[in-house]
Amino acid sequence: MVTSPKVMQLVESLLRIILTIVFFYALKELLDVENDLLLAFFSVLCAFVLFRGLVLGFNKITAKK
Repeated sequence: MVTSPKVMQLVESLLRIILTIVFFYALKELLDVENDLLLAFFSVLCAFVLFRGLVLGFNKITAKK
């Protein structure tokens, strides 16, 4: 299955947005933080780290084959 780079960039962007929103609301529910900007920063940071980890893991798994 061949996909274009534009489609892959779109999928990556959508996945990052979804991860950021999920982390934001999960952290907002778990922590009692009044500053939403600080919460948004940590949710973006967590989503970035998780996404990079998933990409590196996926690349490592597919490189072995």
